[in-house]
Amino acid sequence: MTRRSLALVALLALMVFPLRPARAAIDVTPFMGAMIPAKTQFMEGSGSTYLRMETHTVYGLTLGSSLNEKLGMQVVLGTGTGKMELVGGDRFELASTVFFADLRGRLRLLGGSQSSLSGVVGVGYTDFAIGLFDLADETDLGTFIGRATGVVGAEIHSDLSDRVRLNVTMVDRIHASGVGLNVFGGDSIEKTQNDITITAGLTFGM
Repeated sequence: MTRRSLALVALLALMVFPLRPARAAIDVTPFMGAMIPAKTQFMEGSGSTYLRMETHTVYGLTLGSSLNEKLGMQVVLGTGTGKMELVGGDRFELASTVFFADLRGRLRLLGGSQSSLSGVVGVGYTDFAIGLFDLADETDLGTFIGRATGVVGAEIHSDLSDRVRLNVTMVDRIHASGVGLNVFGGDSIEKTQNDITITAGLTFGM
């Protein structure tokens, strides 16, 4: 067989069986989802007045990189909007905006490169911007507690094509939550809050 014939066979093989591109060094995943408080009532005063966080719609971006076939690292940045309910005789709804940033590790538990189930664990930062508590913080009357966050959960991914895959993540964001008051002796009420965050997005390689 001549060199010309070999080249023609190689070209046809590439056309019929295209090579799968190598996994990108950085994966980018825009996502949307919901942050659902697992504990409806996270701060209580006398028993008749309490604050209750409602579900927030969240969206953001995940930047990930594989360290080897099973281990990976992710940086997750997100924000979202929702409401907080203040109940005490009367009921008030306060607009709330959440900001969060996580550093997560990912370990593949089941599956292969095309579809898999992975465990996720990490640390993060959570901040709720709520007008009433922002004003209290600025006037040195009090502050909203709860920023350092632990993250644990799972991720499912499935390839949709050679370049795009679907990612679904469910994590428990664990952080202290409550209100610190600088009046009446500097009282503060603080409890552990669990926010179940479920997101879905499409991953593209860079």
